[in-house]
Parts: sequence; structure tokens; C-alpha cells
Amino acid sequence: MNNQEEVEIKAKIGASEMKTIKEKLLKMGAVFDGRSREADTYFTAPHRDFIKTKECLRIRESDSFSELTYKGPTTQLMKKKKQFWKLELNIPIHSSKKDIESLFQYLDFHKVSEVIKDREKFTLGSQIICLDQIKGPGCFLEIESTVERGNREKAVKNNFDLLKSLGVGKENIVTAPYRDLVIRYNKKKK
Repeated sequence: MNNQEEVEIKAKIGASEMKTIKEKLLKMGAVFDGRSREADTYFTAPHRDFIKTKECLRIRESDSFSELTYKGPTTQLMKKKKQFWKLELNIPIHSSKKDIESLFQYLDFHKVSEVIKDREKFTLGSQIICLDQIKGPGCFLEIESTVERGNREKAVKNNFDLLKSLGVGKENIVTAPYRDLVIRYNKKKK
């Protein structure tokens, strides 16, 4: 059993803040890990509404890999802390996305959203920082801390501290997944 736990926080930022945050990260000693484009296709089913439970079933395609991901439900404690430490299963896909989508259709799952993300990734100690530009909803900062299981409070504090150091206020914290933000954005457009 893995003794590590990932705790994640996300905040909405302006496009103009991206450069400033990158500069601050590099001054702090963060390592730039590269850029990528990811296309995430999310699914739900009549027998289990992943939108309501804040679970996730998705196919992710990026520049270098494809994977199927399941993330567990959001708990009340996660909502209260405005951070997330969900079970996450990532399974590499060696078949086509079309084949996986066909399988899901046979199992009565249907597509609910597609998230197109341009990501710049940095590492600072045990934290991974991503600057994401999401087609539609805009720009976001994600901070993920990895800690020994049972030290969640330390990760929550570390995430808030880094958020503050980067000049992003708690009022900018977003608790909805990108999937839901894209769904809301598309509804507003109509």
C-alpha cells in the first residue's frame, strides 16, 4: 500500500498573473518541468451520477500518453478545507480513445464534458505546481503537496502558504473540478 497522499488546491487567476507567478516560482527555486496539452473527456452514467458525487471518470490524452482515470467522491471535510485528497486510479491506455468510448457506451456511460488544458508544470520540493489555461473558463493555479499518509494537515497548510507566497488570495480558491467549470461555462454561452 502506498504510504503517500496527495493534497490539492486550485485557484482562479487572471491571464496577466501567469507571468508573475512563474517568476515568483523560479525565484523560490522551483524547477520548470515543461509544457503539455491535455484533452480530458469526462463520463457519467444513469446508475451513478459522477457530477453529483464529484467523482471523476475520464480519458486523458496528452502529448506523450493516454490514460483512464477514476477519482473518488468529494467528502464534507474536503469541502470544508477547500482542498482535495481523493483516491486516484490512473490506468495507461494502449487502445484508441474511440475504443474506450465505445466500451463506455455499451456500459451505459455517456460523455458529459471535454476539457482542453494547456499546462505549465513546476516542482518545488514536494509540491507540484501547475499553471493551467482551460479552454473556456480561463486560467488556474493548482498546487499539489505529497505527504506521508496521516500528515494531511501539514499538506493543507503548505498549500495555503504557497498560495499566499504567490500572491493569490483565499477568495480565489475554486472547489469545482475543471469538468464542472467547463459545463457551467458552456451553459452560460448558450
